[in-house]
Amino acid sequence: MTDTRSRFRPRLDALEGREVPAQFGVAWGDPTHLTLSFVPDGTPAEGTPSTLFATLDAAVGRAAWQGAVLRAVQTWSELGNLNVGLVADAGQPFGTPGETQGDARFGDIRVGAVPMTAELANAVPPDPFLSGTLAGDVFLNTAGHFDPANLYGVALHEVGHALGLGPSADPRSVMYNQFSGNTVPTASDTAALRALYGVRAPDANEGDKGNAEPKTATRIHYPQSPTGAEIFSAPLVGYGDVTTRQDVDTFYLSPPGGYTGPMTVRVQTAGVSFLAARLSIVDLNNRVLAQAVGGGSAGGVLSLTLPSVNPSAKYYVRVEAAPGGPVGVGRYAVAVTMDRLQLPTVTPLDAVLRGPYDTLDANDLYAVFTDPDHAFYDDDLHADDTIDVATSLPATPGYAADSHYRVVASLADAADNDFYRVRAPDVRTAQVMTATVRAVDLNAVAPRVELLDGSNRVIPARVLVNGNGTFTVQATGVPPRKANYFVRVYEAGGASGNYALDVSFGTTAAAVSDFAAGTLAGAGAASGFNVYVGQTQLFGLTLTATGAAAAVRVQIRSAADPTGPALFDLTAAAGDTVSGPALVLPPGAYVVTFTASADATGPLGFVLSGSTLTDPVGPVAGDTTLTPQYLAPTSPTASTQPSIDTQAVYQFLYPTGRLGYDPYLWVFSF
Repeated sequence: MTDTRSRFRPRLDALEGREVPAQFGVAWGDPTHLTLSFVPDGTPAEGTPSTLFATLDAAVGRAAWQGAVLRAVQTWSELGNLNVGLVADAGQPFGTPGETQGDARFGDIRVGAVPMTAELANAVPPDPFLSGTLAGDVFLNTAGHFDPANLYGVALHEVGHALGLGPSADPRSVMYNQFSGNTVPTASDTAALRALYGVRAPDANEGDKGNAEPKTATRIHYPQSPTGAEIFSAPLVGYGDVTTRQDVDTFYLSPPGGYTGPMTVRVQTAGVSFLAARLSIVDLNNRVLAQAVGGGSAGGVLSLTLPSVNPSAKYYVRVEAAPGGPVGVGRYAVAVTMDRLQLPTVTPLDAVLRGPYDTLDANDLYAVFTDPDHAFYDDDLHADDTIDVATSLPATPGYAADSHYRVVASLADAADNDFYRVRAPDVRTAQVMTATVRAVDLNAVAPRVELLDGSNRVIPARVLVNGNGTFTVQATGVPPRKANYFVRVYEAGGASGNYALDVSFGTTAAAVSDFAAGTLAGAGAASGFNVYVGQTQLFGLTLTATGAAAAVRVQIRSAADPTGPALFDLTAAAGDTVSGPALVLPPGAYVVTFTASADATGPLGFVLSGSTLTDPVGPVAGDTTLTPQYLAPTSPTASTQPSIDTQAVYQFLYPTGRLGYDPYLWVFSF
């Protein structure tokens, strides 16, 4: 149980206790472009305002507590293919509808603090069904009596959960659910992280010989007009990664012919990673012409301007870790401008440097700057519209061989389809194949994916997510041993735009529960269920409709106000599966109604599926609306969790007479 003395001392204190386990072992969709934010005080978390700043400022000081959290994030980042940048938080309520990753209002991982009755902290993993903005969020206990040392250890554990790592049974592990001062990830912790994200791999600029020296430097290209003329009116942009503290990256370019004006070079890690960088402009002999050194542990921006350049010379831009800096590993972006030739851009430079545009060429980046509404990334001009001419994707560096693939591309018009070929890993175990396609700004489109085998047969797959610009399918029992598979990306309505596709092979399938299912006789027919929630539940729900060409609508309301506003409202067309926003239900009774649309010409089937997480924010102290209900007379000491966590498990006696430890119950009513 939690130490309530004035100072937290190393001991076995519970970090979290959940009776319904989260879906751990699932990675973020784009782990190299993650963000983190500290929520402002007053941000609602299940109705309770966060007091992160007031609590920790008073306890340890702002620089100390933020530094401890950022150091915990960076510890994991350096162990795998991860980058996390610090961004501002506008204070929307936790769980507000929006994109799971990439919401401009706040970080993907949000950190807040509320009073809890027991645990030191809680975190929501990136569960495939809990696809709302609660994914990855971390909640500290305002009664936790933190200091910089124990806060770092707790944050290390909770950030591990926010990245998808499950609890460990090893008392030495930082993922052990009882905190005893462990602050160094074990070999098994590192292996678990790398199973999700791979090892940190050199960036694409390194090539076979690296790019540490001017003679092996990476060229930064100018965009070109349709006639082949170079364009100098927008920033030149490159991306890279300081993979180790010893890594040095060098880029080069030549000024435009006849240009002798100023040239500005900018390196940005703010919002990109926590790297403290050193930026140098050097000549061919490595003579330093100008240099800037960054500091701090939250990223930053370095800028150098040469007042006059020689159009006949080559200039080399060197990026490395700041000597002795607190953070020596991380992703960065570099921009070069010929200042007298620059024109205003539609998309701000900061947005381009922070964006997921690493794979775009100079022409695509120019379009992002100047005409974002018509920018099509890596437009293949219909070169891969059929399976016979599918694009073979290279495996993502750093991951287990042939286990992960990624591409950023576009559907340029209504007739465009993109086919990709991937290869299963050379292992003996049947694989779980997961494909996720996400809308990517700017000019985003939310397409769908279809999986096919080497004989052009569609592979049966379950839709895990279809909403908020994300579509995920998963197939199980997929034969491995270097078998070829194909992924088709398409948009049934003919919309065009940009997307990112991730395909992975593994052995962990999503944990899926069917909460309600049935058949509606015809137009306007309805079916109902009662839901009793004993402990606060976070539901991630998908609705599947089958049958006649119509639709099924599901609505969830409080039983205390069965005709009032719906807490959840989702409609699926026949033959489709859609997912809704994350739904938090406090303890109490609820009614669920399924209704066939008025245009139904025959029976319609429905299935409401998904996953749950108990007490996503934690057992909040002082909020009676979150107090468990339907407790059996012997609860909460009737049993303890059969795991490393010693928190009590509640036993529930529901109105139906059912006695058990499940924190919710769905019952058919009509």
